[in-house]
Amino acid sequence: MSSLEQPRQMHKHKTTSERLLISVRSKLGEALEVNGVPQAASELIQEAEALLRKGEQHLAKPRLASISGEDIFQGADEHARRYLLQTFTELDLGAAAGHQATSPMRRSQVLSNVSIDIPPDGSVISPSSPKTVAQQALHAFSVQEALHKAGAFDFDAIAFAALPEVQGQPITLLGNYMLSSSGYISLLQETGWLSQGDFEGRLTRFLTEIDRRYRPEAIYHSSAHATDVMATICWFLRLPYFSERSSILDYTLSVIAGAVHDVGHPGFNNDFQKTTFSDLALRYNDKSVLENFHVATAFELMRDDADCNWFELLNTEYTENEEETVNLQQYVRRMLVSIVLGTDMAKHNRHMKHLTSVVEAEAVELRGQEAMDRTVFLLTAMVHAADISNPCKPRKIMLDWTERVNLEFWAQGDEEQRLNLPISRMCDRTAGFNAVPAGQIAFIKFVCEPYFGLLARLCPEAEECTSSLAENRKYWEEKDKEKATFDDLFRKPPPPPPPTKV
Repeated sequence: MSSLEQPRQMHKHKTTSERLLISVRSKLGEALEVNGVPQAASELIQEAEALLRKGEQHLAKPRLASISGEDIFQGADEHARRYLLQTFTELDLGAAAGHQATSPMRRSQVLSNVSIDIPPDGSVISPSSPKTVAQQALHAFSVQEALHKAGAFDFDAIAFAALPEVQGQPITLLGNYMLSSSGYISLLQETGWLSQGDFEGRLTRFLTEIDRRYRPEAIYHSSAHATDVMATICWFLRLPYFSERSSILDYTLSVIAGAVHDVGHPGFNNDFQKTTFSDLALRYNDKSVLENFHVATAFELMRDDADCNWFELLNTEYTENEEETVNLQQYVRRMLVSIVLGTDMAKHNRHMKHLTSVVEAEAVELRGQEAMDRTVFLLTAMVHAADISNPCKPRKIMLDWTERVNLEFWAQGDEEQRLNLPISRMCDRTAGFNAVPAGQIAFIKFVCEPYFGLLARLCPEAEECTSSLAENRKYWEEKDKEKATFDDLFRKPPPPPPPTKV
């Protein structure tokens, strides 16, 4: 299939004219693939395809504006229109202004233009910041050695979190390394996005408290898992597609979102919360119960502890010119809440559909609320990818996470059995003991492969994920044929007895 051709079902929401243009572009793509097309003809076909793409983008603009709702109060004066939009739609004009002010398209601080070498000892620590135990641990050789892989796809978060020098603070260490030692916080201060205050010190204390609030009974949803997601976010944001579209503020927020996205997780999922009418389910009305709890926990921590409140140091009166003052706190809160709520696995199918539309309309220029919504979604989609990336990782790392997620599922099933509740899918220890390979094959085939396949269309470097997925799927298919049990996969046989003396 031509690279210009796209599946028909991806264009249901487009107008007839847009679909006709796509069909013509598809035919031009087929013509380019015909052997023996003269060079001059090939160049003319490519020029025609580019003109058709511009026409498609022009047709898409009013449709996108209609979807966003920004055109429904055009008859009102500007003051009334802004009130109507803010009150009677879900638009967030303040957050959109913050996004526009920090947009990488408007500033030199786009990630792809920032080149900072992290010191070998991770020693860039502000003199005003308290040298906590975690910050001192950055100088330990074992910690330095592990952190050098923090931006690589084979970073082993479980091994890192288990290092004695880490002292149970993997999120704090990795966050300090990725943000403070990288120099990004200094750049945030230079842009004027931060007001006066010890942002670095407060952020370090915040991450330390987040570390403490991850619960040991959560076998999978632990601080090690958050660390893994943070490191994978770092990997994604170094890829050209994301680095060219993200500011240093977006990078900072994505890392923080990864840190807090499962904080306080009890080890029992949303379905369990709803079935048992837990306090959390009642508080959040069964909607993204744990995700609402996680992001609320982060903001409650900052509200209740001034020493952890980095949020209040974001500039509320930032201006690039004398015409408009922007409250960056509105954008940052919108971003963090959206990203963390987007880690609800129930939203995966919605992410798939939205990602498909982004792949189609990637070149369409957006402004205001639409531009912010696309940025928020792209970062949300990226963090969701990091959250489900375990099957993409090298085999040893993949197996370590597979063991943990099954043990946590089965712990929930045991509790459901104790409470005389129906055992949730994937949580039955007896059935699952012999079905680990089949479960992983299904997760890879129906969840990971379609999702990472779409990401790879946006960002070709993400094919590292799809290639590794294919290898791991083959591994699980072999284990399925062998009828490998949980013990076969994860329980090492006892060492042989010592030889008997004659």
